[in-house]
Amino acid sequence: MSGRVVDYDSVADGFDRRYALHTYSGVRETLLDFVGSEKPAAILEVGCGTGHWLDAVIGLSPFVAGVEPSFGMLSRARDAVPGARLVRARAETLPWRDASLDRVFCVNALHHFADRERFFAEARRVLRPGGGLLTIGKDPHAERDEWWVYDYFPETLKIDRARFAAVRTLRGELSRAGFAWAESSEADRIEALMPAGEAFAGGMVDRKYTSQLTVLTDEEFKAGVERLRTAGAGRARDGGTLDLITDFRLYATVGWTT
Repeated sequence: MSGRVVDYDSVADGFDRRYALHTYSGVRETLLDFVGSEKPAAILEVGCGTGHWLDAVIGLSPFVAGVEPSFGMLSRARDAVPGARLVRARAETLPWRDASLDRVFCVNALHHFADRERFFAEARRVLRPGGGLLTIGKDPHAERDEWWVYDYFPETLKIDRARFAAVRTLRGELSRAGFAWAESSEADRIEALMPAGEAFAGGMVDRKYTSQLTVLTDEEFKAGVERLRTAGAGRARDGGTLDLITDFRLYATVGWTT
């Protein structure tokens, strides 16, 4: 995994900006399908952040909990989802008893965990028979994405290839952790086209907008901003506008116990 670490206490106040820009409807549908309609007894989100996805499942189980190491994120989650039990802890050491939960999930969080396989073993430990683990995230190894962040901040693609595992790798790791079977599917496709000027004005060209920008050094970030400004000025001289393309996929990988 990459040695670049995000300080989420410092970005908590801008974290939810992404949900104003994109609906993530496919992620929501995938999550709700995973939880199911029979109201499992206990659901846990690992890396719950500000509570956005906890809020999506809060009425689907009598016990909904979230784990998050960032105090700043947890403070926002407590305000957003007062009905959830929130615990400051890390994914690799879940503070629950063996076989005490029915569903465990993480959305756009797995690449931040210090030890992915240890987390999978912990998830397997706390799940009851018939329980499931869902993780949703990018797969930059698939080479199917077009994203302005990768275009103008080229270091981010290399960093993401180190942080994110290919979905086929995740399935193998789930098997080694003791899950009976695992499957992967495309959960969502995030598409947008935005003029660069609007992106600057809307706070998208900001270290807090996405972890890909947060983990850059000051020099790397400044160089990317300069590339954007130079490209925008060139388009303006030609009478045009620089449009920033977002077109990437999020993949779901699910492991089930027996």
